[in-house]
Amino acid sequence: MSDPPMSRAAIRRRRRIAIVGLVVVLALVLPMVLSVLSVFAADDGVGERLGPASATAVAERIAPSTGVLVIGDSSIASLRWVRGAAGALIGERFTLDLESCRRLVARSCRGREGRTPNTALEALRDHADTHTTLVMATGYNDSSTAFEPSFRAIVDEARRLGYDRIVWLTLRSAVDYVAPEDSANHRAFASNNATLRRLVASGGFPEVVIADWGRHSADRPEWFTADGVHHRPLGAWAIADYLSRVLAHLDGRSCPAPELPSSAPADPCPDPDAGPPVAAISSLYPVVPDALLCYEVGVGRTVVCARDNHVIAMYRALSHGDSGADVEALQARLIRLGFLTGEVTGQFRDGTRDAVAIFQTASGLEPTGMADVATLVALGFEVAPS
Repeated sequence: MSDPPMSRAAIRRRRRIAIVGLVVVLALVLPMVLSVLSVFAADDGVGERLGPASATAVAERIAPSTGVLVIGDSSIASLRWVRGAAGALIGERFTLDLESCRRLVARSCRGREGRTPNTALEALRDHADTHTTLVMATGYNDSSTAFEPSFRAIVDEARRLGYDRIVWLTLRSAVDYVAPEDSANHRAFASNNATLRRLVASGGFPEVVIADWGRHSADRPEWFTADGVHHRPLGAWAIADYLSRVLAHLDGRSCPAPELPSSAPADPCPDPDAGPPVAAISSLYPVVPDALLCYEVGVGRTVVCARDNHVIAMYRALSHGDSGADVEALQARLIRLGFLTGEVTGQFRDGTRDAVAIFQTASGLEPTGMADVATLVALGFEVAPS
């Protein structure tokens, strides 16, 4: 006589008993297995039995490297705009969040790619818990009054998110760039650098390391457009190489690239801020000097490649009644050199004419008030044929 069929409840009870039994067996056997394996691992001959470890093996990695987050504005967005330049970021896993017109904490301005980006603080939150090193390359659109509270807010949020290190780049201050809405200029950049150094020297921010990009690049005008802030293609490769060397130095690793193609990378990597730049950027990397910049335009980020629309060279003499970006560049330089007071307007009016005449007199030129070729050259501009 066959046994009556079991009910569903009885079947479930048997399954639970079997699962509990299996767990008990594993709990008893697994420690013994691990003990045996540990004995083999301690044996010097284990390599002979198991063979050499694969170069791609990841079994021994306790946790994946969480890498470096770079948050920047248009002064470093060239790493996105210049094709291939980000390839000089070597030695770490880099994540780039680079947007034109980005501010630290205050609402950002509308950038050259046709959109208003999020702030650096918001970008930091967008990448929460995914990196351990933060590189801050933002600040050209922030006023001197906003910098310190913004710095503190960024550091506080990075601490909350568990970042181990913050590498903060100094700003170039001997420049003609004027931020949108006249929010900052060379005076603000110098002031913000001084504030950054004071805060770090206070000892209250031990995780913050200053990377002195402003000083490192001070004597390299060929890296920048006429405003002194935005990169030419060569400058994009240069700042990528610089960042890679800074991080290698901080980690005590060998340099990611040699100083010359014929040499070997230094090990450990020296501090790139300890002296003038020595790396031969154009020889180490496939730099295309006149490469187009490829922008991501609008919210949809349509890729459009074009010549840089920052003023690189002057193409005409400037006189009363003229207007445009070249007039803005002229005014910014006259303001920085102390010959013009007021704001950059892009309109060549009486004040600009008088400032040009004063500069011409000081430079031994005829004080016509017109920025002709000789005057533009004396002001330090590149003058290209029209």
